[in-house]
Amino acid sequence: MIIDRNLARFDKPGVLSVRPGLKAVKNWLTDKPAIVVTVHQKLLSPPRGTALPKSVGGVPVDVRQASPAKREEILSPAVYSTRLRLSPDTGAVAHFADERTPFGARPGLAASAHAQLAAIAKPHLAYTPPADVALEPVEEELTIRVSASPDSGWPTLQAFLAGTVKSLTVGLYDFTAHHIEEAVSQAMQGKRMRLVLDHPAVNPTADETDAQTVAELTQQLGGGFEYAWALTRTDPQATVWIYPAAYHIKVAVRDGASFWLSSGNWNNSNEPDPPPVLGQPSGAAASGRDRDWHVVIESERLAGMFESYILNDLAVASAHNASTPAVPSPVPPPGSPTKGKPFKEFFDAKSFTEKVRVTPLLTPDPGIYTSAVRQLIEGAQHTLYMQYQYIELPREANETSQPFLDLVDAVIGRQKAGLDVRIIMSEFEKIGYLEQLHERGLDVVNGVRIQNNVHNKGILVDGEKVLVSSQNWSTDGTLYNRDAGVIIASPAIAGYFQTIFEHDWDNLAEQKASAD
Repeated sequence: MIIDRNLARFDKPGVLSVRPGLKAVKNWLTDKPAIVVTVHQKLLSPPRGTALPKSVGGVPVDVRQASPAKREEILSPAVYSTRLRLSPDTGAVAHFADERTPFGARPGLAASAHAQLAAIAKPHLAYTPPADVALEPVEEELTIRVSASPDSGWPTLQAFLAGTVKSLTVGLYDFTAHHIEEAVSQAMQGKRMRLVLDHPAVNPTADETDAQTVAELTQQLGGGFEYAWALTRTDPQATVWIYPAAYHIKVAVRDGASFWLSSGNWNNSNEPDPPPVLGQPSGAAASGRDRDWHVVIESERLAGMFESYILNDLAVASAHNASTPAVPSPVPPPGSPTKGKPFKEFFDAKSFTEKVRVTPLLTPDPGIYTSAVRQLIEGAQHTLYMQYQYIELPREANETSQPFLDLVDAVIGRQKAGLDVRIIMSEFEKIGYLEQLHERGLDVVNGVRIQNNVHNKGILVDGEKVLVSSQNWSTDGTLYNRDAGVIIASPAIAGYFQTIFEHDWDNLAEQKASAD
C-alpha cells in the first residue's frame, strides 16, 4: 500500500494522521482517490522543509485541518471515548480503521464512545412491548394536519395541546422550552397528563432543564401529573437500562383519539416561538432554528396503539426509577445558533380529510421500522427524496448493524437504478461521514446537499408516500432507541412535504461540508 511504504514522508510538524480517502475541493468531495492528511493547522505557506508532498505514488495528498474533536480522537482516544459522543450531533467524528498516525498508531480503534457506554455498570432489562397491541396499518377516512418547523410547527402544537379535554399521554426526548411548558400547564389544569421523558444533555437553546420542567409541572398540575424518566443507560435516575443511547420518541396522544407525532422535540430549536414571518425579524431568526416535520392525526385506532406503548414504557420505567428526584442542573448560557441561508418562503399548516393508509412504526420493536422503510424505499419508481440530520454508518458491518445497512443499500440501489435520488443532511454530516457513504457506494458527489439546522428524519417516495419520524439514520436510531414514525400513503400529504423539501433543496441546501 502506498501509505505503508511512504509513512515517513508524512512525519512532518503538525501532522496528526494519514489515511486513504477522497479528494475534497472547496469543501466538497470529488470521486478522485486521495491520501488524506489531517493536521493541527493548515498553513498556506509552511516553513521550509515542513511542507507535505502534493502527491505520493501518483495519488494526490489532501491536507485537512482537524476539528477540536478530531484532534482529541487522534491525540487522546481514551479521553475522547469518555465524553460519550455517541452521534454526529453530539460531536462524534467519523472513525476510520485504516487511519494511522505518522508513527503507525490507529487511534480510531481506541476512541469508541459506544465501548465506553457498554462499560457503564448498570443492569440491562430486556425490552418488552405491551401485550395484545399490534402495530398494524390503518386505512380509512382520516383528518390529518401537517406542518413544518420553524414555519408553522409551534402554532399547530399549541392548538393541539389547547384542545385537550381529559388526558394527554406523552413520550419525549427533550422538553426544555418554557413557552411549551406554559401551554401544557394551562391546557392540563384539572386533567390527567402522563409523561415519559429522556434526560439528555441540556439543549443549547434551553430555557430550563428537563428536570426543571418536570419539577414545575409536578407543582402546577399536582396529582393529575404522572411521569417517569426513560430507562436509558446514561440516565442516573434509571436503575436499569433498556435503551442504550436514547428514548428519542416525540409523540403526544390527546384524549385517546388523536396524536401529534414529529421529528422535533419540545424545545426552542425545534418548536420556536414566535413562528417566522417572511420579511420580518422573526424570518431572519428562522435560519438559526431547525427544520422539522410534524403531523396531527385524528384516529382512535392509531392513537390507541401509540398510547398503549407509551403507557407500557411509563409502567416499566416507574418501577425502575431512583427514589430521589432528579437534581436540576444549571442551564448553560445559550450558544450562538448555526446560521443557514435565507428562507425564500414559509409554509402554513394544512389539513386534509381523505381515505388514507397510515402505517405506524416503532423502534426498538424488531423489524417494524426497518422492514417497512426498506419496502418504502425499494418501491420507489421515479423519485426518492430524504432529509435527515445525519447518516452515520456503523464502525463495522455485522449482524447487529445489518438491518440498518440494508436500508442504506436500498437507497444506493435506487440511485444505481437511475432514479432521482436527493438527500439533504445537516452540518453534522461532515466530510468524513460523506466519504464513508461514498465508499459504501452512494453517489455523494451529485446526490447529497448540506443544509444547516436540519433536524428532520423524513422520506418522500414518488410524490405519493411520506415518512414522518424521529428515527435518525444510525444503528441506534433505526434499531435500538425508542423512536416513532408513520408512513402516510397520500399524494396530497406527500405533496405538501415535497414542496417544502424542494424549497430547501433549491434555496437552503448546498454542496459544502466541513472537515472532521
